[in-house]
Formats: sequence, structure tokens, C-alpha cells
Amino acid sequence: MNVLVFGEKLEQLAGLTSFIATKLRPSTVYSAIFDEPKEQDVSVLGGAGADKVISLPSHIWAGGAAQAAAALSEVVKKLDLDLLAVYASKTGLEIAPRAARRLNAAYASESVSLETADGGLLASRLVLGGGYVSTVLLKTRPAVVSMKAVGETGAFSKKPAVEKFSLSVEAPGVELVEIVKPEASHVELEKAEVIVSVGRGFKKKEDLAMAEELGRLLGGELGCSRPISGDLKWLSEERHIGLSGKRVRPKLYIALGISGQVQHLVGMRDSRTVIAVNIDSNAPMAAESDYFFVGDIYKILPIAIQKLKEKLGR
Repeated sequence: MNVLVFGEKLEQLAGLTSFIATKLRPSTVYSAIFDEPKEQDVSVLGGAGADKVISLPSHIWAGGAAQAAAALSEVVKKLDLDLLAVYASKTGLEIAPRAARRLNAAYASESVSLETADGGLLASRLVLGGGYVSTVLLKTRPAVVSMKAVGETGAFSKKPAVEKFSLSVEAPGVELVEIVKPEASHVELEKAEVIVSVGRGFKKKEDLAMAEELGRLLGGELGCSRPISGDLKWLSEERHIGLSGKRVRPKLYIALGISGQVQHLVGMRDSRTVIAVNIDSNAPMAAESDYFFVGDIYKILPIAIQKLKEKLGR
């Protein structure tokens, strides 16, 4: 099996390359970059398991997802590859289905696992808001998958060669009309080791200060469920965790006043340890928690903060 892997950021590309190299053990793993890769980039991808690095013209990437999909499809055809694996970022989720259509290939979006099987590839996907897992058999050659799975980088000692591709693609381009800068934010919830997340159990925006203080004491970041950022606008969208927001995997996830609807659970269920506080003993979050406290956050939080301060000597 020969595989082409693409991710728009180096860490995404390296992580997915490592996953594919480790799980599928292909004969050849190609990692694609829309630029001329630096020596350090090539070294990182070699450590992730890439056998070759495909360098594609940067102007194609500037043309948008349609042109990027066309270019990746051409590489798959020219190298006669078996699989195109795309990191499932927002842009990646635009590229992958376009590439699948061009290749007339079976496509599994946002897969969480992938393995070889007689007659093709088995891909598992979360469906119906993450409440169920669907396993599909991809029989076409090539096949296309998008996924956020990442493997351990640095596990290999390969020294990949760089192969430049000069392509002319026929696909709609994009024209930059306007740049709207988002709210200034330095939030990287995906990298946070501790997250204190808030939900509708909080009655006023000002009350979130308690959760913020708890987060500071623990050295963590503040996250939230969809109603807090989307409906009430108490926090920015950058802090939204869930199906349509960030997907996180901290060492510690503290859910305060979050009932735990499936849309939220999709975003945090990979957390190592989950502590939740909710007034409803039947809240879905109970089943997802390692420690679930039935109680009022307005009574429990001040006590927890005070005990932490005493423990930390603050």
C-alpha cells in the first residue's frame, strides 16, 4: 500500500503521517506540502515516518481548497497511490471530499480509526453527534479519508527525499475580497493540559470569574459549552468545546454546570480525567466523568477555590 498524507500545518501533517505509518505500515508514505520544505520540516516528517516529501507549488494553495484538492488528486493519480489521508481541519474537510469526487473514490470523513481489511480499508466514524460509531469498508482504489488522528512523532529515523511536482490544475480559484480579523485571542485549548469548562449552570456572566480563578490556580484554560459562547456570547467562540467547536484531550477536564449533551461530549471525551459538578444527578455528563459531584456550583466552587489556595499557600 502507498499513501499520500496532507495536513495544512506541519504538526498536523507530521501527526497524521505518524498515525498512518504506524497503523497501516504502508510500503511508501508520501507527505505533501504546498511549499518548498525547509530542512527542519523534512527532518520532522522523516521522524514521523514519511518516506518521501512531495513539494507542491505554493500558488496552488493560495487558490483555495478546490485547487488544493485538484493538485493532491493529480499526485495520487501520477504516483498510482492507494490512499489519500487528509488531516480533518476546517480546510481539510473542504479538500478531502473534493479530492474524492475527482478520484471517483470512496470517502470516510472525520474517521477516528483506520485499518486494512480484505477487500479494502475499514474506517470508523462517529455519527449522530458522536453518540454512535459507524464502521465502513472502503473498497475503491484509491480511497480517501479525513481524520484528526495523530501518532507519536520522532518514532522513526527515516531521511525522506524531496520530490517537486509542477502542476497546472483546472479548478475554481478564490479571490480575496476582505480580511475580517477575529477577536484577539491566544487560546490554544487543544494544547491545554487542564481545562475548566463552564455551562448553563452559571446564572450570570460575572459568575464565570469563579471558574476563571479555579483555572488560574490549576494552571489551566477556560472552556465552555455551546450556549455560553454561541447563545449568550459570554465567551468567545475560541473557547467553545464540542461538535462544532474545539476537540480537546487534556490531562484534566473540569465540567461546571454542563449537562453533557452529545454535541459537547464529542469535543471532550478523549480527556484523561474528567471531574464534573452538576445539580442534576441524571445529567449525561455523569456517565462520562471519573468523578461526578451532585451539587450547586455556587456552593462547591468557593469551597474548592479556598481549599486550593490553602494547599498552594496563596
